[in-house]
Amino acid sequence: MGLLLNVDYGDPLSLARGRDVLRRAGVKAVGVEEAVDAYYLHYRRPIFGGRAGNEVWARFIRLYVNSSYYSAVAPLCRLNHRASREAAVRLLRAFESYLLSLEKRGRAWFGRGSQEAWVEAMRQLRRLFGDPADVSELHRVFKKLGEVLGRGRRGDPASLALSTASDPRRARLASLLAKAVDLSALLGDPLGDMGKVEGPGAEFEVSHGSFARVKRAVAYAKALFVGALPVFLHKAASSTLPVRRPRARGDSGVFLLVDKSGSMYSAVEGVEKIALATAFALAVLKRYKRARLRFFDVEVHRVEELGDLVDVLSRAWAGGGTDISRAVEAAAEEAARERLRGYSLVVVTDGEDDAFSPAAAREARVVFRDILFVVVGERRLSGVRQVFLRPPPLVAVAPQAAYDFLANTGRGSTL
Repeated sequence: MGLLLNVDYGDPLSLARGRDVLRRAGVKAVGVEEAVDAYYLHYRRPIFGGRAGNEVWARFIRLYVNSSYYSAVAPLCRLNHRASREAAVRLLRAFESYLLSLEKRGRAWFGRGSQEAWVEAMRQLRRLFGDPADVSELHRVFKKLGEVLGRGRRGDPASLALSTASDPRRARLASLLAKAVDLSALLGDPLGDMGKVEGPGAEFEVSHGSFARVKRAVAYAKALFVGALPVFLHKAASSTLPVRRPRARGDSGVFLLVDKSGSMYSAVEGVEKIALATAFALAVLKRYKRARLRFFDVEVHRVEELGDLVDVLSRAWAGGGTDISRAVEAAAEEAARERLRGYSLVVVTDGEDDAFSPAAAREARVVFRDILFVVVGERRLSGVRQVFLRPPPLVAVAPQAAYDFLANTGRGSTL
């Protein structure tokens, strides 16, 4: 019997989930019962009253449930399998680390030992879960980012927030992505007529959103509102409500290359270049159905969904050089290999690459219908068609009030 009265510890599904959590956690100090506790503690609202086989585990869980960590994590996990599994794995790892530290200091629970045990428990929880405020902020940003991308079902913002929150770069990542989402909303169609072919204007496609887009709900969502209000509210709260969003018709295809080298993490007029570049990419992905996104530094990184975007932006944070020519060549090779007909290549970069050769762009014209370089900052590239992307001076002072920034355009020599 475990800690929770509203869990059947002999149920095959409960046991399977517990074993899965135990395997993913890779811990030796607990068994399946504790793993089931850790999972259902997050998956549903717990009803305590059971007896744990491990008294130290029971005390640790009481500390956790009464902490700010549980208050931040639990609401994200309710009825969410992936998020509950991620939280359970982190809780078991925190407990095992906690046990190892107690072994060194002795397992005293009274007087000074009790206080030390509490401090150590909080330290291990913070190490595995991150700051509670960061968990909530990352979840908010990832939900909003998923709505912008129109991929609310392909990624789980809650589990992604939990897996990212313990990263020491989390605060900067959250700030960058939040800024990029806000900026992208004001860009409209960032490429104008470049990525379109002849045809009627806009049409709608089914995407996923939350209360912010409830006016665009499809007929199925409206039926849920009338006949199954709890399901409607759950889908709206989790950004999986079927809604319509406009997209360009006659979309000829856009292949996006976005520079993520170290120089892109510097600021231009108070705004990180990578935030501007990511905002541009999000605006294109939102507008164009046939769009491919790749980030590059000295290598090219594939981005297919929300989790990939977060991983690419955080995995090699502000590191590495820039090889624009190699990225253009790789894009041309991929387009030729996969027979991407009629695509335009758009390279978003700050141009900080002294080895860049316009010849690579000229050769890529064999594969791409058009090529455009979007330069973030002031550096001008020679021998290519380019426009300049920069924020207005006001962004550095009042970012929320001045995100209408699609740049003054300038032309270099055309290909």
